[in-house]
Amino acid sequence: MILLFYTTISMSQSNELSVSPYSYYGLGLTNKLGPGKTNALGKAGIALSSTEEINNLNPASFAAVPLNNFFYDVGLRYQQSYLTKSGETEDKSSGNFSSLAIALPLSEKSGLGISLLPYTNVGYSIYGIEAEIEGTERKFYSTIEGYGGLNDFKVSFGTTLSDKLRIGASGSLLFGTITENERSIIETNATVVREKSNYVGGRIGLGLQYDWSEKLTGGLVINSPSELFGGQVQAYSQVYEGQTLEGSHDLELQSFYLPLEIGIGIETSLSRKMTAYLDYKRNFWTQTDQSDNLGDYVDQNLLGVGLEFSPGGNPLKYFNRVKYRGGFEYDSGNLEIDNEKVQNVAFSLGLGFPINSRRKSMLNLHYSYGKEGQLSTIMIQENYHLLSLNISLQDIWFVKRKFD
Repeated sequence: MILLFYTTISMSQSNELSVSPYSYYGLGLTNKLGPGKTNALGKAGIALSSTEEINNLNPASFAAVPLNNFFYDVGLRYQQSYLTKSGETEDKSSGNFSSLAIALPLSEKSGLGISLLPYTNVGYSIYGIEAEIEGTERKFYSTIEGYGGLNDFKVSFGTTLSDKLRIGASGSLLFGTITENERSIIETNATVVREKSNYVGGRIGLGLQYDWSEKLTGGLVINSPSELFGGQVQAYSQVYEGQTLEGSHDLELQSFYLPLEIGIGIETSLSRKMTAYLDYKRNFWTQTDQSDNLGDYVDQNLLGVGLEFSPGGNPLKYFNRVKYRGGFEYDSGNLEIDNEKVQNVAFSLGLGFPINSRRKSMLNLHYSYGKEGQLSTIMIQENYHLLSLNISLQDIWFVKRKFD
């Protein structure tokens, strides 16, 4: 398991998880994919317990991991994006792992979860930048490429205080590397600058879930503000009149601040076969009092709505055990550029295919179609298709087999 976590970290550091131009800002785009079925539910699940599979959205959910059960989840993702600006459209694709998580009970009333997920994704290419050298009529042309992102290694604990109330806490280690390469050409001269920025920091989360009735559960999560510390290694190579100059130096970067985040959610049974989920979350970016080179950070509102249909009936019939899911999500954006916010809207569909008739193991397939940004004089509109596949497995420990 340790080797698997190490391998996953290496993958997330070396392969692109994003091709969005909006990942150029800040520390990249925040990853919203996780383990289990919530990807297809509009990313809603703050009130969802971990009785059948892992829910990483609320640490209190781990209090419901059944005794002698062990859950583990591995996720993959693929995204195809279409970028439109000034009447021209460009398509790009990316893919990698999306989640790695385990959950196990510590007692009849408490459970533990460990996960490794991408926290931010960076992957952009900006070509054809043209500018004049100040005081002259000469021009230079530049290309900027960036990749990498931060990882979130999280340990969560949940416990049951009463038949209706579960509480939990989590601790996250956020770390990762963002690399940017800039190439500039001035006539026959060229300069390449490579900036490798490393960030590290921690974060604490709290959560609770309360069963108002057999058909209605409420949830609350709070993630603390956090400071990420950064350092950078900057290397350059310059070709000038046939001569090559190289060098490097270390820099201490200004800290990046993550905001206070508060989310609430409900889970309700509309019927014996239909369950609905609704989440609202607010991220208080304004309180961080920081800005990007091209915009300002503003408070962010996120809304997620999801439905799950379970046919039921004879469990010996395979398709009676398949889960059908749909969702909608809205993100107001945390960056404002020239009084315009970078908003995101997406619709999702999903299927949960049982793997084993004697276990709760599922193959969770999710598809989303979304739009980020909007067409204007300064912004790019990104339309994307996102696929994710999560293998959510259940195992039973310390139970003796019975023979007739």
